[in-house]
Amino acid sequence: MNKSYIIVKNLVKKFGDREILKGISFDVKKGEIFVLMGGSGSGKSTTIKHIIGLLKPTSGQIIIDGIDITKLSQNELIEFRKKMGYLFQEGALFDSLKIWENVGFYYLENTKKPIKEIYQLAKEKLELVGLKGVEELYPSQLSGGMRKRASLARAIATNPEIILYDEPTSGLDPVMSAIIDNLILKLRKEIGVTSIVVTHDLESAFSIADRIAIIHKGKIYAIGTPEEIKTNKDPVVQQFINRLPEGPITKDIYSNQP
Repeated sequence: MNKSYIIVKNLVKKFGDREILKGISFDVKKGEIFVLMGGSGSGKSTTIKHIIGLLKPTSGQIIIDGIDITKLSQNELIEFRKKMGYLFQEGALFDSLKIWENVGFYYLENTKKPIKEIYQLAKEKLELVGLKGVEELYPSQLSGGMRKRASLARAIATNPEIILYDEPTSGLDPVMSAIIDNLILKLRKEIGVTSIVVTHDLESAFSIADRIAIIHKGKIYAIGTPEEIKTNKDPVVQQFINRLPEGPITKDIYSNQP
């Protein structure tokens, strides 16, 4: 795990006069589980939307496997995205499609692969995330945790090299959160994916991360192993990881209120 597989350099994003990302830089090793943490509005979800190409930066570079994706055309970017899977915060399953159709959606829409093969592929991916016998059900018939796992099955359907997780344990109970954490670790072990996980779930982050970056107000305040983050003396880092009601994060929240 020595090679930098994903490199984010001086990433800046502005929406009008508002600067959301203020020179974000970090690298992710191949096969690493890299966690981005921070409060609401810190810029962590905006960062991964740039990595998958849903947003274009105002300036900066995003280099994945030696290719600067900020310089790709739209068609080239669509092709490049085949390397990546994306787990949306709310799952984003299609309510009108059966679970197997959701998981096999890419193949149904973009290939001429036989339906039987797509169904079998969907079934295998669902079993990989611990879901059996749900192929013919609809999203509304699943619990929140099951929908999240079905969404993860869709994210890995194309055998991606990278998976981006946006708040994978959001809205889940502690047991289901632990199941999702174990799945993230399992997928790294079994299919060797490189993972970037956006979360504000401290317990989840410290249990799965190889390294953690703390983002606040569009800047990175610390990067390190879970142990290094726990012992980091930066006031922003300490307030966040210790869930303290008073500190620089709180001051910034109140100073931004009208």
